[in-house]
Amino acid sequence: MTATPLQNQGAQTLGAGSATPDGQAPLIDADQEIISKVLGGHKDAFGVLITRYSDPLYRHALGMTGSPDVAEDILQASFIKAYQHLGEVRGRFDAWVFRIVANSCKDWLKNIRRTHVSYDEDDQPSTYSTPEEEMDRNELRTDLQFALARLAPSLREAFVMKHVEGRSYEEMALLLETTVGALKMRVHRAREALQQLLEEKYA
Repeated sequence: MTATPLQNQGAQTLGAGSATPDGQAPLIDADQEIISKVLGGHKDAFGVLITRYSDPLYRHALGMTGSPDVAEDILQASFIKAYQHLGEVRGRFDAWVFRIVANSCKDWLKNIRRTHVSYDEDDQPSTYSTPEEEMDRNELRTDLQFALARLAPSLREAFVMKHVEGRSYEEMALLLETTVGALKMRVHRAREALQQLLEEKYA
């Protein structure tokens, strides 16, 4: 993903923080400190939050939309919205801004009719060595993305978070403000739907 002016500004303001291996508390505290600075008039400090969370949020938007350009647009709009409503943050900033991006992705999916979804080749580097294997890989990827595009937004969201982003059910529950059981059911339903769609393709 190409760095935006806001991201570059954040990188120049402060280095991105990191959590300790045994918990997220230090990072959460650091986020709250930055929010206090921004609300206190140090607006440039918001760039640190952009730098800190851009990559995982972009990956989620890309997994949901299948389009690097749309993912970038959603990310930019979401950070603008987050900045404008920063005083409304209650609890964890990372979960709050994730929900802004996730809701924007679902709104986009509801408002657009697509028959095909594809990733740029540069975003999916090949590990295959022959043209035949590359063709098979591209066909399978295209079929999978087409099937994902036909899932309900909530099912696609759960599947992408679990199997594309590799998140735990506990983290998913925190970010989406729901239960682990509900998310396991969504992922299960998504798998069944994808299997049925792919079986129809290759029957």
